[in-house]
Amino acid sequence: MPPSATPLLVFDWSGQDAQGLAQKGEIRAPHITLARAMLRHQGMRAIQVQRQRVPRPVRVTAANLALFTRQLATLVRAGVPLLQSLDLVASSAPQPAWSRLLHSVRQDIEYGSTLNAAFRQYPAHFSPLFCSMVAAGESAGILDDILDKLALTLEKNAALKSKIRAAMVYPTAVVSVAMAVTVLILLTVVPVFEEVFKSLGAPLPLPTQWVIAISQTLLHSAGWIVLGVGVAVLLWRRGVQMQPAKLLRWRQWQLRLPWLGSLIQSAVVARWANTLSALLSAGVPMVEALGPVSSACDHVVYEQASQTMQAQVAQGSSLHECLQQSGLFPTMVVQMCAIGEETGAVDTMLARAGALLENEVNDQLTGLSSLLEPVIMILLGGVVGTILVALYLPIFKLGQVF
Repeated sequence: MPPSATPLLVFDWSGQDAQGLAQKGEIRAPHITLARAMLRHQGMRAIQVQRQRVPRPVRVTAANLALFTRQLATLVRAGVPLLQSLDLVASSAPQPAWSRLLHSVRQDIEYGSTLNAAFRQYPAHFSPLFCSMVAAGESAGILDDILDKLALTLEKNAALKSKIRAAMVYPTAVVSVAMAVTVLILLTVVPVFEEVFKSLGAPLPLPTQWVIAISQTLLHSAGWIVLGVGVAVLLWRRGVQMQPAKLLRWRQWQLRLPWLGSLIQSAVVARWANTLSALLSAGVPMVEALGPVSSACDHVVYEQASQTMQAQVAQGSSLHECLQQSGLFPTMVVQMCAIGEETGAVDTMLARAGALLENEVNDQLTGLSSLLEPVIMILLGGVVGTILVALYLPIFKLGQVF
């Protein structure tokens, strides 16, 4: 894998050209001394050179990155020069900040940087997978083919994530609305019944007392409850995210869940297989390819497993043996990888394994949606029904008295 280039900084400058006319602009260089030297080489007499403020990070979605890669691949394949291709893609960028970032990439290339080195200046937006495949395409002179494969890989990964998110939207929306209705009943309806019960002066059944107690707690401590839950969630997320050991245990626990664990495993392994297949088909050696794959799978358990496999493969182990030893990959993937190593077509077999796992994820999501709908309805109906029964129990008892 090519080493990372020296980070470039952005400087605003003002000065005069060879004819003495005032000029100004911006220039990218590792430090201010080299920026002044570059301006002198361009025939400019710099009067003031000042580093720009660090801009707010640009948020680029996976779909936008896949679209950018597809557009760039199409333009490069059509024979449009790289600098002009970046200009055209930047002009159609959906966000102004994303457009400025692409113009910065173009400027780096204009100053003599390679495309992959320019991308490596922005690790928050262009992953090691992205940069490694671009570097392989540049070194082999097949940048258009590599960009096509990269775009396809990004599109597959983005589509898989989108399907999972879409499958979670409906149950999340239903649960949220139901919880809001339940809280509304506790805050508005229950206090009315409480006043009626006080006027009766009769002892209340235990379920009714519980419902009234919950209602009173929400009425008098709602703000503190919301604040406490928010602080607890924030502390939990920070504790898990800031401590790798806790994050690792949390991810391992997720994989052991009865039904959800299988879904997570299939989704992560599908992304892992597609990514490794794309890198191998681009000509990246196996040992080097496992590095970007570890970060592209977006799961700390598989990230650590990929790093371990990278070391084992570097020592001479076969990939399918490493997969089997990890215990994290389905038997089908291990067997297809073994066949690929015997026939010399690991990339093709991994691509097929990834496609099979994607179909499996789709089937699991369909089954999950069908299962969740009645379960959610039963649970929510039970909660609301329990509250209503608890409220009407005193009235039923009063009717029996008379």
